[in-house]
Formats: sequence, structure tokens, C-alpha cells
Amino acid sequence: MLRLDPDGSRLGSAIDGAGRHLLDPVHTGRYLWSQLAKAEKIGLGTIVCQRIQRELGLADGLQLDFMVAGHEVDVKFTLGGNWMFPPELQGGLCLVVRADDASGLWSLGLLRVSSELMRTGANRDGKRGLSAEGRGAIHWVHRDLPLPEHALRRLPNDVVGAIFAKPSGQARTEELFQQAQLTAITTADLSAITMQADGVKRAREARRRLARRGVLVLNGSLSRDGEWASALGLPVLAPSTWMSVRLVPTQPEHDDSPMITLDDTSWRVARPGDVEAPLPAAALG
Repeated sequence: MLRLDPDGSRLGSAIDGAGRHLLDPVHTGRYLWSQLAKAEKIGLGTIVCQRIQRELGLADGLQLDFMVAGHEVDVKFTLGGNWMFPPELQGGLCLVVRADDASGLWSLGLLRVSSELMRTGANRDGKRGLSAEGRGAIHWVHRDLPLPEHALRRLPNDVVGAIFAKPSGQARTEELFQQAQLTAITTADLSAITMQADGVKRAREARRRLARRGVLVLNGSLSRDGEWASALGLPVLAPSTWMSVRLVPTQPEHDDSPMITLDDTSWRVARPGDVEAPLPAAALG
């Protein structure tokens, strides 16, 4: 598993993608796993397993989920702190996965399932959870790694409420970029607030509109925007992510501030209290 995914980025993306698939933000506007129905949460484990197998190119198992390095393994997923194992899995290898979008963390470990590692009680299907000793027996492959970031998960509830209170997808997109400046915005965020498949189109329109208020909307897929972000000392944006920042013309007393040049004028990141100034045409493309 470490050879296939040394830093865990592929697995983290697969887990995040499984959650986004069920949330279906384009049609539902949902953005948190807690918004899933009970049946959807149960099904999340199956989709996580499928996405991991597809992402890593693992062959089907004969009895268990798939093959890893010539061994059949099963996958168990939880949104909580424990997993449930059926009697027929005793003695088998299991990849245990846990994830929580509230904390933004996920983990994956390997366990040889045995009755000695189980709690004494079982549910109606005979499934049992791990005892404290069982949890201690997990060999962690990746532990408490960050899930891909989505702005709506991290913004305060009142800010998210203000965004969703806007009457249209375009207005919500513009409110998001104004409220969440210097924060990476993903296509999943845009889909949730617009409830439209063309959320990226709304972002492009927001770029033009917000420039009038001095807000520069950057797109990680554009090399020029990457150069501007770097020159301004902003975080590097991943492809297909967006970030907004308010700029003001540079004054002589700000000579040491990171700056960019737009239409022969120097601009820097605005500070609280700086007077709003519209951006020039160079910022609209």
C-alpha cells in the first residue's frame, strides 16, 4: 500500500471522492457528510472500497474485496471510532479505514482479524467490534492524514448561512469569494452553492464582477494567476481550485509589501481599513 501511495494523497482523494459522490452537491447543495441520510452513510463504505480499488488498480478478490500484493483483503470503513466484523471474516486480512470530514482527517490500517481482538458482545448479525486490544493491534499505514480541503467545511456557520441566503447561484458564488478570501475554493464548493453543473462558469463571471470591488479571483489552472499568487506571497493553488483576495494600489509607504503590476500600476493585498479600489482590465481575463 505504501508503494502504491507513499504519501496517502491518492487514498485521501478516493475517500473524499466517495463522499462527494453521495453528497451530490449539484443536485442537493449538500457539503458535509453529516447531511447524508442514514442509508447513505451505510453505503459510503462500499463506495470508499470501490474507489480505493479503482484508484490503485487492484484486482478483485475471490472471496474478499480485492487483492493487495498477492493477498486477499477486505475493507471496513467507519465514520466513527470502531468497525464491525462478521464471523466469516475471522482469520482474514482487513484494511480498516476511518474518516471524518468535521476534523478533516482520515486513516488506513491493516489488521489480521481474530476473535481474541473482538469485543464480547455482538449485534443481531453476529458482527463484533474491536476491543481496546484489537485497536492496538492495527498496523497503521496512514494515520490522521488530511482529507482534501473544501472551504464550506471550514467556514463558520454564520458565514455559510449568509452565502446560502443569497437568492441565486451567481450571487452565492460572489458572496463566497467575498467571505472566504485567501481560502482555497474547490469545484465541489462551487457545485454546492450554485446547485448547478456550471459552477466554474459562475466563478468566471464572479471574477469579472468582483474586480469592480477590488477583489481578484485567482484560478489555479491559469499559469498567470499562479505567478500573481506567488508574487503576492499567497499559497500555491492546485489545479481547478480558486482563491480570492482584495487588492489596493501600492503607496510609497508600502514599498516592502509583495506586489503585482496591473496596467502599469502596483497592487498589494489590502489590509483592514484600506479604501476599496476597482481593479484594472488586466485582472478581468
